[in-house]
Amino acid sequence: MPEPAIERPSDIRSREDFARLLSALRDRAGLTVRQVAARAGSAGAHSTIGDWFAGRGLPSLALRELFVRVLKVCGVDDAELVEEWLSAWQRVRRAPGRRAGGPEPYRGLAGFREEHAGWFFGRETLTARLLARVAELDGGGVQLVVGASGSGKSSLLRAGLIPALKAKGRSVTLLTPSVAPAPEPRGGQGLVLVVDQFEEVFTVFADEERRAAFIAALLGAASDGAVVVAGLRADFYAHVLRRPDLVRAVQEGPLAVGPLSGEELRQVIVEPARKARIDVEDGLVELLVREAARAHDAGVLPLLSHALYATWLHGQGRRLTVAGYREVGGIEGAIAASAGDVYDELDDRQRELARRLFLHLVHVAPDTADTRRRVTRAELLAAESGDGEREMEDVLGRFVAQRLITVDGDTVEITHEALLWAWPLLRGWIDAGRVGLLVGRRVLADAEAWRADHRDPDALYRGARLLAAQEWAQAHGAGVPPTVREFLQAGAAQARRRVRRLYQAVTALAVVSALALIASGVAVQAQRTAVRQRDEALSRKVAAETAALRRADPALAVQLSVAAHRLAPTVEARGAVLSLSAEPYATRVTGHTGAVYATAFAPGGGLMATAGDEGVVRLWDTADPHRPRPLAAVPAHEGGALTAAFDPGGRTLATAGVDQVIRLWDVTDPRRPAPLGVLRGHAGTVRHVAFRADGRVLASASYDRTARLWDVADPRAPRPLAVGRGSGDGLSAVAFSPDGRTLVTTAADRVTRVWDVADPRRPRAAATLGGHTAPVLSAAFSPDGRVFATGAFDNTIRLWDAGTRKTLAVLEGHANGVVALAFSPDGRTLASGGYDLTTRLWDLSVPAAGRVPLTLDGHGDIVYAVAFSPDGRTLASGSKDTTARLWDLSAPVPAGHTGRVYGAAFAPGGDLLVTGTADGARLWRANARREPPVPLAGHTDYVVATAFHPRGRLLATGSLDYTTRLWDLSSPAEPVAVLRGHGDNVLAVAFDPASTLLATGGADRLIKLWDVRDPRRPVAVATLTGHTASVSSLVFGPDGRTLASASLDGTARLWNVPDARRVSVAATVRGHSGGLYAVARHGRVLATAGADGAVRLWDTSVPARPAPLATLTGHTTTVSGLAFSPDGRTLASGGFDKTVRLWDVSAPGRPAPLGTLTGHSERVESVAFSPDGAVLVSGGADGTARLWPLDVDTVSRALCAMAHPPITAEQWRTYLPGIPFTPPCG
Repeated sequence: MPEPAIERPSDIRSREDFARLLSALRDRAGLTVRQVAARAGSAGAHSTIGDWFAGRGLPSLALRELFVRVLKVCGVDDAELVEEWLSAWQRVRRAPGRRAGGPEPYRGLAGFREEHAGWFFGRETLTARLLARVAELDGGGVQLVVGASGSGKSSLLRAGLIPALKAKGRSVTLLTPSVAPAPEPRGGQGLVLVVDQFEEVFTVFADEERRAAFIAALLGAASDGAVVVAGLRADFYAHVLRRPDLVRAVQEGPLAVGPLSGEELRQVIVEPARKARIDVEDGLVELLVREAARAHDAGVLPLLSHALYATWLHGQGRRLTVAGYREVGGIEGAIAASAGDVYDELDDRQRELARRLFLHLVHVAPDTADTRRRVTRAELLAAESGDGEREMEDVLGRFVAQRLITVDGDTVEITHEALLWAWPLLRGWIDAGRVGLLVGRRVLADAEAWRADHRDPDALYRGARLLAAQEWAQAHGAGVPPTVREFLQAGAAQARRRVRRLYQAVTALAVVSALALIASGVAVQAQRTAVRQRDEALSRKVAAETAALRRADPALAVQLSVAAHRLAPTVEARGAVLSLSAEPYATRVTGHTGAVYATAFAPGGGLMATAGDEGVVRLWDTADPHRPRPLAAVPAHEGGALTAAFDPGGRTLATAGVDQVIRLWDVTDPRRPAPLGVLRGHAGTVRHVAFRADGRVLASASYDRTARLWDVADPRAPRPLAVGRGSGDGLSAVAFSPDGRTLVTTAADRVTRVWDVADPRRPRAAATLGGHTAPVLSAAFSPDGRVFATGAFDNTIRLWDAGTRKTLAVLEGHANGVVALAFSPDGRTLASGGYDLTTRLWDLSVPAAGRVPLTLDGHGDIVYAVAFSPDGRTLASGSKDTTARLWDLSAPVPAGHTGRVYGAAFAPGGDLLVTGTADGARLWRANARREPPVPLAGHTDYVVATAFHPRGRLLATGSLDYTTRLWDLSSPAEPVAVLRGHGDNVLAVAFDPASTLLATGGADRLIKLWDVRDPRRPVAVATLTGHTASVSSLVFGPDGRTLASASLDGTARLWNVPDARRVSVAATVRGHSGGLYAVARHGRVLATAGADGAVRLWDTSVPARPAPLATLTGHTTTVSGLAFSPDGRTLASGGFDKTVRLWDVSAPGRPAPLGTLTGHSERVESVAFSPDGAVLVSGGADGTARLWPLDVDTVSRALCAMAHPPITAEQWRTYLPGIPFTPPCG
């Protein structure tokens, strides 16, 4: 039966219809897909645009403008017809797949409730722990459940805890502060009160009296035998600690809701699908797990859940696919895509209503993160009337239908706080209106208090406060509640009466003059304030947007970050600039219109070749790798160019591809490459070529199951030498040993073959190597020829001893096949590219290292090629995303450890850096980071603590092998002394300023003092007891007469140390809930931090009576590292939330955030400043120690030197509207 005719976009009802009519436009225009892409100004997006015509995909929201340009190229010029096409596009994007009836497997942004318990997976272990806590409080008590927004607290309580309790016959009552009355304080024996969103006590309850009454009722119920389980957002935990009544009640410490493990994430993805009888495409689960691990710190679960829901909703049949997941925007983009779909359908009037709607549903505060706000429907509609009320109801209904807003009875709220930061448009509304929101919330509270107090005239605003409130009300027009309008009108009337009395008291002229001066002064100040607030809001907004651009477009991210900081030096902008400095920078190389299958550098440097899917080989001048210049583009191979290699002299380039031939090119003048010889003989695609070290022999691997050797001594007259046939499927790679006597070939039959090619006319099979469990895709020899590497579709890399042909190591880290390998010129580093879209660097300089690679993210598709520049400072990668990238490897990222970096510290001179890790300790040259580190051999377990002697000649390391070792830095081959005395792990070490004492702390709860004046014969002189759990951190005071210790028992202690043999406790510092992980000190100020996520500052001027100065909040979970800058003006903290935070503590009683540094992919274990305070080092569980230069201007100049191409005026207008175009990098 023929397909029904599709005449206009309004007839389109499916993706097939969309593709058919779009292709008809292209056919009428007489254009190929490549021509359409080129004329639309996006030749590099040829593959993507081709998918639209072929029905394999639809334009994403981010490509809306490109889609419009494609329409115009295909002849759609009429504005109304363009809008009709856009409507069809939106309609098809939202159209769910053809799916049989059945349950919805995923909740999207909507949380789990009790009735969804059967669909709640991944939290079984945590639910069991919470049940055990409740059982322990059977006689009554309070248990807090603390986690970041999005961590799944509400679902744990509602779908995990409550059903489990009811199954055990327990009586359970669920309440939420903003909608439920406080519980009765009597009759609670055996009852479990579950309080969801307990933070609303601090956000919704504007007056302390109501807040105190609610808390008192909860505590009363607990004292009467009820168990109170309260879920609390982590950033509100400090509010709990400010209330002695709550601190006393919470004795056991909170239950932390942390991130899901990889296996738990798999359960969240797979189990609901299995229950709903839905298939999940191979590769999607691992892709989701990998992307979930890289998602937003505030909590990945709502993002993952919504992405799964959207993929299911828009998918085809009973199957979840990678393509469908990509189509809805992935984890990071699905929420924005869903919200954008709704918003794009609204007209201008409705869009303004949507803005007012969402801002009404947001609570902002100066000292906590933004939260959603629950309001009644009546409150929401109070400012609307007639048609406005009906329109608001319609707008509300559209967002409710997409589960972005929830209506429950008479209340309305944003479904999940993830929307607040995952939808950039909403984030922009909030940032732009932050000052107004703060003013509005305050005015509303004051107006309600004024009305409740019988309209007391003393409560009315006056002066500047009244002016600010009136400006806010004027800006919000009809959205101002009646009570507020009445309140401000009364204030204005009172102000007018005051003015009349003033007129009566002075002469008319004086009054007029005074008022004119006041008015002009207020107007000027108001304008300045408005401009400053606009600049600050825009700076924060742009800084936030650069996080998403860092990998996709590094040059644009750099320039926007610098521009944001220059516009207004906000905390966010400072963090954005500094964060870009601590990871390898990638310069995008564009020009290919299809996948980039090969990258190769000429041996002399400065010249690079790339080979692409469109069959073109391109040559680039890379003398300045940050500004690559195109030299030539050669149509080389019909169907696709797959490989390229320079001869050792750099004068000849060999290329091959789908057309089964190998071509040789004279590139003596790279602007005008000239064809030399053509090598024919293969009967299938030629996948790879490689030159022998003398350049006289070329090897090739083909899908025809052969490897061939060619005599290319005269490249104008090449001739075949020999054919090596492998059994099984096609060959994928060839690699010569440096001496040219051995050739390695890889194949799809999972086998690696080694050939003796000393006589290239008579190659001899020397060995067949198994081990890989999937097709082998790549091979490379180390420069010294002692090792070769192979990569396979089993996601592993194998290192082989070239002499014995035994496996040396198996490197695991890629989440999909390893298709490209390259050794650095010095042989220390192995680069790999994979189907998991990543490039990885493996440090091979230390035996057994390389198991935790440095991951280079940025490509948007498979990485097919990797190649090092001759000097090893640049890595070129090529990808299916149509780009190559040039990675600057001079970025300060000491990597290559076999596990997490527990400690990192600078030597007093600043020239050395020590890292303590799972594979021991290492010494690095801080200013010559290309030198291999010096391993410190001796410890038999993890090194978790390090400290340099103040005079720089000695290093102490503490280990899980129960020992502390002392190292002479002038000869670190072996320790000068081993200190034994702890009966458990040594977790902390610290030297005193006089360099005579070493303090060590351990899991045995003890602190030991050692006389190290003779480091070869240290003497134990004292053992300090008192802590009831592991001692996690130690620091001496500046005079050496006091020692501070932190412990997992939740306390810090100050010890008087007048001499090592007379030690006493000066004070015990309490205030944290949960264990302490870090302590730091500068002068009289002591800093402590731990599992509660807070950093606390204490005045220790009188050691016996430390006084609290301030509490720093911002980390969303455990703070594990603290360090003061040498001048004491800056404090750095590192946490399990993967961030490093900088704080201005120059006035320790009024600390302020300076910036947040992001880059670690796992939790941060330690932080330390360089002796001059210019650089911070952080150690992370991702196996790296990152060096962060801290001067923003210096970092900006360095980044600008790399950023290319310059930002365009169009990009500037997109991100910085209304700001004059001023390119930040000159």
